[in-house]
Amino acid sequence: MAGIPSSSGHSLLSSDELFAVLSDSTRRTVLFHLRQHRAARVSELVDIVTELNAENTTPARVHTALVHAHLPQLVASDLVTYDEDDGIVEAVDIHEEIGEWLDIAVRREIRLGETAERADSADSDTVRLLVTDDEPGLPETIAGHIEREYPDIEVTTATSALEAISVVREEPFDCIVSDYQMPAISGLDFLTAVREEDADIPFIVFTAKGSEEIASKAIATGVTDYVQKTPQSDQYKTLVDRVRRAIGTTDDE
Repeated sequence: MAGIPSSSGHSLLSSDELFAVLSDSTRRTVLFHLRQHRAARVSELVDIVTELNAENTTPARVHTALVHAHLPQLVASDLVTYDEDDGIVEAVDIHEEIGEWLDIAVRREIRLGETAERADSADSDTVRLLVTDDEPGLPETIAGHIEREYPDIEVTTATSALEAISVVREEPFDCIVSDYQMPAISGLDFLTAVREEDADIPFIVFTAKGSEEIASKAIATGVTDYVQKTPQSDQYKTLVDRVRRAIGTTDDE
């Protein structure tokens, strides 16, 4: 048998289907390796997956799971081909969209691990804030400044509305701060998705696109508050003040 037949010539997965495929750490590991090396032997993939999960599995179990579960699913999704005679797995087309989802899934896994570690020592007064902005490096800059100046605020970042939606579904937050104009899904479309998950969580638009029209549209959509970005560093103080007001806390509490 030359291999497991693919269901079609190319991948036409929906976002939900793709996220389901990437929700498993073993499949993510396989795709990450093939993203770098294009092809690998099953024995090589078994060694890699086993090493990453040494405390919880054995090579025999990993081999069985790969051959009978994970590889068939990846083949059916048109992400890899698998030649059973040669024992070789090859990437079909890990294009930019799949790569983005793969990165999101891994960041989500890391974030969930960090969240679990923080849970034991978390203070009930800690403010959990999600900051979403597609400008490279800006979410991390905002998070770094806020956490440095305001120790009671814990910031999680997302670089797209798509990523932020998956984060909101997995983690609780006291407030969400989002840019207005982002590719694929705008800040206001993100708000609509958030409201489907949580109708009451404060949502603040933090954007350089300042106009009465945008402010009115944001408020009409259900935004809690609207803060315009400025070149001055005190913009972060203004943002934090609005966050505290939105969730009903002050510096003195």
